[in-house]
Amino acid sequence: MKKKSRLLWGLILLGFAAIEFPGIFFINRAEPLIFGLPFIYGFTLAVWFILCILMYVGYRMKWGYEDTKKRKE
Repeated sequence: MKKKSRLLWGLILLGFAAIEFPGIFFINRAEPLIFGLPFIYGFTLAVWFILCILMYVGYRMKWGYEDTKKRKE
């Protein structure tokens, strides 16, 4: 696995873990505000946006394309 691909996998898994982590509910309060939203909504929106960027980067890198091409041969 290439170094860029491994880094991309790691960042995406870290992002999913940040969204799914149940400890986020311990900091579920209205203050501080992020983007004018309560913290939990702003945090989730920010991580979701970062994950969208990471998925786009993976798409532009043709991430995983070589593996599927080799399997078809």
